[in-house]
Amino acid sequence: MIATDYVLPVSEKNFVEGMEKAEKFLAEHGSSGFFDGFDGKKIHYESYLAENAKASIVIVHGFTECAEKFREVSYNFLMWGYNVFALDNRGHGFSYRLTDDRETVCIGKFTDYVEDLQCFVEKVVRLASGGLPMYVYCHSMGGAITVQHLQTYPGVFKKAVLSAPMIKAQTMGLPEWVAKAAANAGTLFGLGNKRVFGSKCFDPDRTYESSHDTSKARFDYWQKKRCKTPEYQTAAPSFNWVKEAVKVSARNLDPERNARINIPVLLCQPEEDSSVVSEKENEFIAMVKNGRLKRYTVCRHEIYMSVDDTVREYYADIKSFFEE
Repeated sequence: MIATDYVLPVSEKNFVEGMEKAEKFLAEHGSSGFFDGFDGKKIHYESYLAENAKASIVIVHGFTECAEKFREVSYNFLMWGYNVFALDNRGHGFSYRLTDDRETVCIGKFTDYVEDLQCFVEKVVRLASGGLPMYVYCHSMGGAITVQHLQTYPGVFKKAVLSAPMIKAQTMGLPEWVAKAAANAGTLFGLGNKRVFGSKCFDPDRTYESSHDTSKARFDYWQKKRCKTPEYQTAAPSFNWVKEAVKVSARNLDPERNARINIPVLLCQPEEDSSVVSEKENEFIAMVKNGRLKRYTVCRHEIYMSVDDTVREYYADIKSFFEE
């Protein structure tokens, strides 16, 4: 399939009306609930079941995001005939949090995310899928979670789409050693679950020009939801989250661990990305035996929140990849 052949179920023109229709359809085919994470903590999820489904797709969101942000993505997948399952990673959305500060993302170990994902697969996705193959779609931090899941639990997923994955995170303009030292010092002095000094708070007046998006319609739709829902106003990392995130790249770029990934992997890379290091994505995908890389123009970090022409090409590629 070429991009011009793909008809977007929801486009920027009349985007609100289109998403209202999509959300109604999702509600008619979906449900939400909680499962026990690896340590028994409650993790929130959404699920949508297609008639005569071809496979099940698990969505793993990025830093400060949640399952609901990916409703347009879920709608596309459901319309293609796939079951869709999306979780709120711990510290996000309606899932368990280590702190009452809803704007700050806290984590014990980064591997907590990975083990929660495996619990999600075993306790929810596999049971509802009835033996169907399972694929995974992920974004940013969700990409790091997924890479480490593929390394740790090979064979669970049959295909993977990594959208701007956090193989190595940008460190807020600081050299990595400085960010690492500051994060280590913060945790050493008992500030592990506290917001990193100088990090941004949730901004209800933020505009798409300063965002990771190139579509004003898509940005505005989600920003309005965030303003109405405190659980979606997560905005900043804790000291311990930064400490853990800095360590992620070594595992993501470990050749021995990546040799365990033997499934087809599509890495979608935006032309402009200020959140992750694109060069490290290139290094990673070169280690994956069945990996391929596709670059997209007129987009920033969140490719799925781009202008219609970019999003159309993006979905066409993902659909073709899943249907191969």
